[in-house]
Amino acid sequence: MIRRLRHNVAVLDAANGLLCGTQIYLSRILRFELMRAAVLAAYIIPALLVFALSFADLASLLALLEIDLARSQGEAIHATLYGQSLASVGLPALQLKLFTQSDPRPKVRVLHYMGTNFGMTGVETFILQLTAAQKRRGLTPSILMDLHNRQDVREIAGGYGIAVHDLPDRNSAARLLPWKLGTAVLRAQRIGAIYRLLKSNDVLHIQAVGLSCLDGFIAAAMAGADVVVTHHGTLSWFAPQRDLLAEITFWIEKRTASTIVMPYKAALAELISEGVPADRSRVIPFCVDEELFAEGRHAASQSGFTLVLVARMVLGKGHLELLWALSKLSPRYPQLRAMFIGDGPTRGQIEGEIDRLGLRQIVECRGKVDHREVPALMRSAQVIVLPTYEPGEMYPVSLLEGMALGLPAIGTRWAGIPDIIDDGVTGVIVEPKDEASLVRAIERFVADPSFLAQSRDGALARIRSRFTATIVADSYADLYREAMSSRTPYLTSHHIRIRPPRCLA
Repeated sequence: MIRRLRHNVAVLDAANGLLCGTQIYLSRILRFELMRAAVLAAYIIPALLVFALSFADLASLLALLEIDLARSQGEAIHATLYGQSLASVGLPALQLKLFTQSDPRPKVRVLHYMGTNFGMTGVETFILQLTAAQKRRGLTPSILMDLHNRQDVREIAGGYGIAVHDLPDRNSAARLLPWKLGTAVLRAQRIGAIYRLLKSNDVLHIQAVGLSCLDGFIAAAMAGADVVVTHHGTLSWFAPQRDLLAEITFWIEKRTASTIVMPYKAALAELISEGVPADRSRVIPFCVDEELFAEGRHAASQSGFTLVLVARMVLGKGHLELLWALSKLSPRYPQLRAMFIGDGPTRGQIEGEIDRLGLRQIVECRGKVDHREVPALMRSAQVIVLPTYEPGEMYPVSLLEGMALGLPAIGTRWAGIPDIIDDGVTGVIVEPKDEASLVRAIERFVADPSFLAQSRDGALARIRSRFTATIVADSYADLYREAMSSRTPYLTSHHIRIRPPRCLA
């Protein structure tokens, strides 16, 4: 009896010890399981909902996790988010590990999206030059836009090896619907197109003219992609078009964009005054492709001094003001010439003014020119001129291109032009619509060869220090990587690796 009683006490002591040990073990496991449940609730479950609603491949949700069967005996292994397994005692356990193998994809794949269409403008030129530099710097850029009246974009980008995708337009079915309903159908189609492309891209770079591209923000939210926005218009210029849809778009942009970019400080200050967070905004200028627009030799010419104006022929670009200045200067400087590159709705008016002022012999209108042919034409000039006062002017790329070729610049104190031209060093700044000051600026270059040479050197130095496409591409690459590093790694099904179970000892 006593022996049996002692045996029972020993069994109870052993059971009590086992219970205490089990309690300690379970408390550790419980803490981990609670932590894992919190992670699941915060990240995995919302991701499941998003992909379910978007009809995405649910297998990609497992991309962050590597499934592995492992065996451990006799001790609890404290799990963490980076590579340590779930504890197991004598039984196989499901091991969840953060996938840390190197990603075979290019480091940054960026989709440039422009939702508005005004034809070929400086925005498209900027996108082409930026993407060409990004391609050279090891990124993988692509372009998405409505290609109607923009055939040059696909052709030029294709020469660089850059993919260009066409946006859905109003097809026959959408045209049969009432306008607002057709617009809603078109927006849904565009959201779907952007979303599908973002599945194979890391960053959506929105090139916004005004407060636009709501479909881009929605698609990026669905795909979990980071968004960088570059504005190609100031808020004051866009003010007459600010409606409810624009306000909603701006509200979403301010809260979801990783970084919002303006090309010069005054435009960025305007954005910040409207609620854009200062810590998520940057000044990055527009750029010029230094490989396409490289300095050429300007042979001294005794027969001509050519001014070149590269701009669409629209009201406010300064064509008429330049013609007036030429009419005043040509009697004193018979070698003076001018070349207009570009086309547009006011070409008829400009051609009529050329004839009225008797300038047909010294002014050449080249019309629309393939962008790849522009450098050769500009190299025949001595000075680039843009006396613009167009309300939508932002940061004219044509001035950068001319300066990269060694042409001093004459521009107006308008929009971002004072940020481009260093007055008296790289060119001359005149007041908008001030034809007399434009005459004096042109005459200063024609009459003073030393000032022309000095300004040419200054223009080249300024471009090389701030405005080359390589410098700007690297600045944007830093923004892309900064945005990508602050989020969960991109999930794709090719990351999944399932190891077969190992045999138990």
